[in-house]
Amino acid sequence: MTIEHDPVHTYLVSRGCAPLVVRRGVGGLLEHWASIVAAAGRGRDASLDEWLTDMDLRDILAGALAAATPRERATAALRLAEADARFVAITHPSSCLWGSEIARTNSWRPEWQWWYFRRPTEPGPTLREDLLVNGLLRVD
Repeated sequence: MTIEHDPVHTYLVSRGCAPLVVRRGVGGLLEHWASIVAAAGRGRDASLDEWLTDMDLRDILAGALAAATPRERATAALRLAEADARFVAITHPSSCLWGSEIARTNSWRPEWQWWYFRRPTEPGPTLREDLLVNGLLRVD
């Protein structure tokens, strides 16, 4: 398949992804997602903006997989399932981290774009403060 006829390439370009991301395709996105999850599991402290950027990557990965061939999806399935299961294990359900207006505008739902509706169970100090300030975390 030529680049001009590669639906994943076309999708990634349409999302405005950096050339390196476009070149690395689904495999690169999956590798990056797994590293994001591993870092979060080790307690990486990030700002809310950084966390949202990470969740945007997961959203781009979902779109790339939707555009991918059945063979590409099958190749990615196990690793994606493992990374996603780990992510769910270290996060807690939340309202949309981008805010309800953006969720409504983009028709995001927790059943489908679940990554935008989860926050770390044990956020680092920077993210904890950002979550508190934005009303996404309550102090009990």
